[in-house]
Amino acid sequence: MNAPETWRLEMAKTASELAYERLRQAIIDGEFEPGKRLTELGIAALFGISRTPIREAFFRLERDGLVRGTRGWGIEVVDPRQELTDIYHIREALEGRAARLAAERGSDEEIARIVALARASAEADPKDVETRARLNEEFHLAVTAASHAERLQRLVGEYRELFASPRRLRRLTIEETRRAVEDHRLIAHAILRRDADAAEAAVRAHLHHAYGAIVAAAPRTDGAAARTDGGAQVSPPADKPRIGKRKRGPA
Repeated sequence: MNAPETWRLEMAKTASELAYERLRQAIIDGEFEPGKRLTELGIAALFGISRTPIREAFFRLERDGLVRGTRGWGIEVVDPRQELTDIYHIREALEGRAARLAAERGSDEEIARIVALARASAEADPKDVETRARLNEEFHLAVTAASHAERLQRLVGEYRELFASPRRLRRLTIEETRRAVEDHRLIAHAILRRDADAAEAAVRAHLHHAYGAIVAAAPRTDGAAARTDGGAQVSPPADKPRIGKRKRGPA
Protein backbone atom coordinates (compact mmCIF):
# COMPACT_ATOMS: atom_id res chain seq x y z
CA MET A 1 0.00 0.00 0.00
CA ASN A 2 1.41 3.39 -1.02
CA ALA A 3 0.63 5.92 1.72
CA PRO A 4 -0.14 9.50 0.64
CA GLU A 5 2.45 12.11 1.52
CA THR A 6 0.19 13.59 4.22
CA TRP A 7 0.46 10.31 6.14
CA ARG A 8 4.23 10.06 6.07
CA LEU A 9 5.86 10.42 9.50
CA GLU A 10 8.85 12.60 10.28
CA MET A 11 11.06 10.20 12.22
CA ALA A 12 13.87 12.56 13.23
CA LYS A 13 13.44 15.66 15.35
CA THR A 14 13.42 18.93 13.46
CA ALA A 15 16.05 21.63 13.92
CA SER A 16 13.38 23.74 15.64
CA GLU A 17 12.64 21.00 18.18
CA LEU A 18 16.32 20.41 18.88
CA ALA A 19 17.00 24.13 19.27
CA TYR A 20 14.02 24.50 21.62
CA GLU A 21 15.11 21.58 23.80
CA ARG A 22 18.71 22.77 23.99
CA LEU A 23 17.78 26.37 24.79
CA ARG A 24 15.19 25.30 27.37
CA GLN A 25 17.77 23.10 29.08
CA ALA A 26 20.36 25.90 29.04
CA ILE A 27 17.94 28.39 30.60
CA ILE A 28 16.73 26.01 33.31
CA ASP A 29 20.31 24.91 33.96
CA GLY A 30 21.43 28.50 34.47
CA GLU A 31 23.76 28.70 31.47
CA PHE A 32 21.77 31.68 30.22
CA GLU A 33 21.13 33.86 33.25
CA PRO A 34 18.01 35.99 33.81
CA GLY A 35 18.32 39.28 31.94
CA LYS A 36 20.48 37.86 29.17
CA ARG A 37 19.29 38.87 25.71
CA LEU A 38 19.28 36.27 22.93
CA THR A 39 18.92 37.12 19.24
CA GLU A 40 17.91 34.92 16.34
CA LEU A 41 21.13 35.77 14.52
CA GLY A 42 23.37 35.00 17.48
CA ILE A 43 21.69 31.69 18.40
CA ALA A 44 21.50 30.61 14.75
CA ALA A 45 25.27 31.13 14.50
CA LEU A 46 25.76 29.29 17.79
CA PHE A 47 23.91 26.20 16.57
CA GLY A 48 25.00 26.42 12.96
CA ILE A 49 21.47 26.50 11.53
CA SER A 50 19.19 29.05 9.85
CA ARG A 51 17.17 31.66 11.72
CA THR A 52 13.73 30.16 10.97
CA PRO A 53 14.00 27.22 13.44
CA ILE A 54 15.37 29.61 16.06
CA ARG A 55 12.37 31.90 15.61
CA GLU A 56 10.06 28.91 16.18
CA ALA A 57 12.07 27.84 19.25
CA PHE A 58 11.88 31.40 20.68
CA PHE A 59 8.10 31.35 20.28
CA ARG A 60 7.85 28.10 22.27
CA LEU A 61 10.18 29.39 24.99
CA GLU A 62 8.07 32.53 25.32
CA ARG A 63 4.95 30.38 25.62
CA ASP A 64 6.70 28.40 28.40
CA GLY A 65 7.34 31.63 30.27
CA LEU A 66 11.13 31.21 30.14
CA VAL A 67 11.75 34.30 27.97
CA ARG A 68 9.96 37.51 27.08
CA GLY A 69 10.02 39.83 24.11
CA THR A 70 12.04 43.04 24.26
CA ARG A 71 11.59 46.47 22.72
CA GLY A 72 14.62 45.89 20.55
CA TRP A 73 15.65 42.72 18.76
CA GLY A 74 15.53 39.29 20.34
CA ILE A 75 14.22 37.95 23.60
CA GLU A 76 15.26 38.22 27.24
CA VAL A 77 15.70 35.27 29.62
CA VAL A 78 13.51 35.43 32.73
CA ASP A 79 13.75 33.70 36.11
CA PRO A 80 13.29 29.94 35.47
CA ARG A 81 12.30 29.01 39.02
CA GLN A 82 8.57 28.73 38.27
CA GLU A 83 9.34 26.19 35.54
CA LEU A 84 11.58 24.31 37.98
CA THR A 85 8.74 24.28 40.50
CA ASP A 86 6.30 22.85 37.97
CA ILE A 87 8.78 20.16 36.90
CA TYR A 88 9.47 19.26 40.52
CA HIS A 89 5.78 18.64 41.25
CA ILE A 90 5.43 16.51 38.12
CA ARG A 91 8.55 14.47 38.93
CA GLU A 92 7.52 13.99 42.56
CA ALA A 93 4.21 12.47 41.51
CA LEU A 94 5.60 10.33 38.70
CA GLU A 95 8.77 9.03 40.32
CA GLY A 96 7.14 8.55 43.72
CA ARG A 97 4.57 6.29 42.08
CA ALA A 98 7.28 4.50 40.11
CA ALA A 99 9.14 3.66 43.33
CA ARG A 100 5.95 2.32 44.87
CA LEU A 101 5.39 0.05 41.87
CA ALA A 102 9.05 -1.01 41.88
CA ALA A 103 8.66 -2.24 45.46
CA GLU A 104 5.54 -4.15 44.45
CA ARG A 105 6.51 -5.43 41.01
CA GLY A 106 10.30 -5.36 40.69
CA SER A 107 12.13 -8.65 40.22
CA ASP A 108 14.86 -9.71 42.66
CA GLU A 109 17.45 -9.01 39.95
CA GLU A 110 16.11 -5.51 39.27
CA ILE A 111 16.05 -4.66 42.96
CA ALA A 112 19.59 -6.01 43.41
CA ARG A 113 20.72 -3.61 40.65
CA ILE A 114 19.00 -0.68 42.38
CA VAL A 115 20.79 -1.52 45.64
CA ALA A 116 24.11 -1.90 43.80
CA LEU A 117 23.72 1.49 42.11
CA ALA A 118 22.94 3.15 45.45
CA ARG A 119 26.11 1.58 46.86
CA ALA A 120 28.14 2.74 43.85
CA SER A 121 26.84 6.30 44.36
CA ALA A 122 28.03 6.21 47.96
CA GLU A 123 31.48 5.03 46.87
CA ALA A 124 31.90 7.54 44.02
CA ASP A 125 34.34 10.43 44.37
CA PRO A 126 32.25 13.55 45.19
CA LYS A 127 34.48 15.56 42.83
CA ASP A 128 33.83 13.23 39.89
CA VAL A 129 30.62 14.89 38.73
CA GLU A 130 30.47 12.98 35.43
CA THR A 131 30.43 9.63 37.24
CA ARG A 132 27.99 10.91 39.85
CA ALA A 133 25.63 12.20 37.15
CA ARG A 134 25.80 8.87 35.28
CA LEU A 135 25.12 6.84 38.45
CA ASN A 136 22.28 9.18 39.40
CA GLU A 137 20.71 8.71 35.98
CA GLU A 138 21.12 4.94 36.08
CA PHE A 139 19.71 4.70 39.60
CA HIS A 140 16.53 6.64 38.87
CA LEU A 141 15.96 4.89 35.56
CA ALA A 142 16.50 1.50 37.23
CA VAL A 143 13.82 2.35 39.79
CA THR A 144 11.43 3.44 37.05
CA ALA A 145 12.17 0.36 34.93
CA ALA A 146 11.42 -1.90 37.92
CA SER A 147 7.91 -0.40 38.06
CA HIS A 148 7.04 -2.33 34.87
CA ALA A 149 4.80 0.55 33.77
CA GLU A 150 5.85 1.55 30.25
CA ARG A 151 3.71 4.66 30.01
CA LEU A 152 5.03 5.87 33.35
CA GLN A 153 8.60 5.27 32.17
CA ARG A 154 8.01 7.42 29.10
CA LEU A 155 6.56 10.25 31.18
CA VAL A 156 9.46 10.15 33.65
CA GLY A 157 11.92 10.26 30.75
CA GLU A 158 10.49 13.58 29.54
CA TYR A 159 11.52 15.39 32.72
CA ARG A 160 14.55 13.56 34.12
CA GLU A 161 17.15 15.30 31.95
CA LEU A 162 16.24 18.70 33.36
CA PHE A 163 17.72 18.14 36.81
CA ALA A 164 20.94 16.30 37.73
CA SER A 165 23.29 17.37 34.95
CA PRO A 166 27.03 17.56 35.71
CA ARG A 167 26.72 21.35 35.68
CA ARG A 168 24.11 21.25 38.44
CA LEU A 169 25.98 18.66 40.50
CA ARG A 170 29.02 20.94 40.58
CA ARG A 171 26.94 23.50 42.47
CA LEU A 172 25.97 21.14 45.30
CA THR A 173 27.69 21.46 48.64
CA ILE A 174 29.36 18.44 50.25
CA GLU A 175 26.43 18.21 52.66
CA GLU A 176 23.89 18.26 49.82
CA THR A 177 25.86 15.56 47.99
CA ARG A 178 25.95 13.36 51.09
CA ARG A 179 22.23 13.82 51.62
CA ALA A 180 21.50 12.80 48.01
CA VAL A 181 23.61 9.66 48.43
CA GLU A 182 21.84 8.81 51.70
CA ASP A 183 18.47 9.38 49.98
CA HIS A 184 19.43 6.83 47.34
CA ARG A 185 20.30 4.32 50.07
CA LEU A 186 16.94 4.85 51.78
CA ILE A 187 15.05 4.46 48.50
CA ALA A 188 16.94 1.29 47.58
CA HIS A 189 16.43 -0.36 50.97
CA ALA A 190 12.75 0.52 51.07
CA ILE A 191 12.34 -1.18 47.69
CA LEU A 192 14.46 -4.11 48.88
CA ARG A 193 12.10 -4.55 51.86
CA ARG A 194 9.14 -4.37 49.45
CA ASP A 195 7.83 -1.45 51.51
CA ALA A 196 5.87 0.48 48.90
CA ASP A 197 4.81 3.31 51.25
CA ALA A 198 8.39 3.91 52.43
CA ALA A 199 9.76 3.75 48.87
CA GLU A 200 7.35 6.38 47.60
CA ALA A 201 7.94 8.61 50.64
CA ALA A 202 11.74 8.29 50.25
CA VAL A 203 11.64 9.34 46.58
CA ARG A 204 9.39 12.30 47.34
CA ALA A 205 11.73 13.40 50.14
CA HIS A 206 14.75 12.97 47.85
CA LEU A 207 13.23 15.12 45.11
CA HIS A 208 12.20 17.72 47.69
CA HIS A 209 15.83 17.94 48.86
CA ALA A 210 17.10 18.16 45.26
CA TYR A 211 14.55 20.82 44.37
CA GLY A 212 15.54 22.95 47.36
CA ALA A 213 19.21 22.79 46.39
CA ILE A 214 18.49 23.61 42.75
CA VAL A 215 16.26 26.59 43.52
CA ALA A 216 18.79 27.93 46.03
CA ALA A 217 21.48 27.81 43.33
CA ALA A 218 19.27 29.09 40.49
CA PRO A 219 20.17 32.49 39.04
CA ARG A 220 17.80 35.25 40.15
CA THR A 221 16.24 38.09 38.25
CA ASP A 222 16.99 40.52 41.11
CA GLY A 223 19.73 42.86 40.02
CA ALA A 224 20.51 40.90 36.88
CA ALA A 225 21.81 43.26 34.28
CA ALA A 226 20.53 42.71 30.76
CA ARG A 227 23.24 41.63 28.39
CA THR A 228 23.29 41.10 24.65
CA ASP A 229 24.82 38.11 22.91
CA GLY A 230 26.40 40.45 20.37
CA GLY A 231 25.06 38.70 17.30
CA ALA A 232 27.25 35.83 16.16
CA GLN A 233 29.92 36.48 18.81
CA VAL A 234 28.16 34.45 21.53
CA SER A 235 30.08 31.41 22.78
CA PRO A 236 28.37 28.00 22.89
CA PRO A 237 27.12 26.90 26.31
CA ALA A 238 29.57 24.52 28.04
CA ASP A 239 29.40 20.88 26.95
CA LYS A 240 26.80 21.69 24.25
CA PRO A 241 27.67 20.36 20.79
CA ARG A 242 26.05 21.95 17.77
CA ILE A 243 22.64 20.99 16.49
CA GLY A 244 22.92 17.83 14.43
CA LYS A 245 25.90 16.53 16.41
CA ARG A 246 24.24 16.21 19.76
CA LYS A 247 25.42 13.62 22.24
CA ARG A 248 22.89 12.81 24.94
CA GLY A 249 24.43 13.47 28.30
CA PRO A 250 23.47 12.43 31.79
CA ALA A 251 20.49 14.10 33.42
